[in-house]
Amino acid sequence: MATADYHSGYATHTGNIVRALKERLGGAATTVAKQRRHARTQRALESLGHDQLKDIGYPANALEPKPVIEIKAGLMTTLMSMR
Repeated sequence: MATADYHSGYATHTGNIVRALKERLGGAATTVAKQRRHARTQRALESLGHDQLKDIGYPANALEPKPVIEIKAGLMTTLMSMR
């Protein structure tokens, strides 16, 4: 017996959306957890004294903020074209 079923493909698209959403939320949760662990570690290190840092072999000057230079992607192209 033949049947005529119509499949809109809605379930397939919904599955892709749900999968993509799960991946993004999982990635975001991982990033947040990593940032929280890093912040907790920094607070613990900042609470230690110079002698305690020396005892664990951690350089005392590593906790000081370091200058950061941000280079945008187009900067290298611009510099190379100026050559």
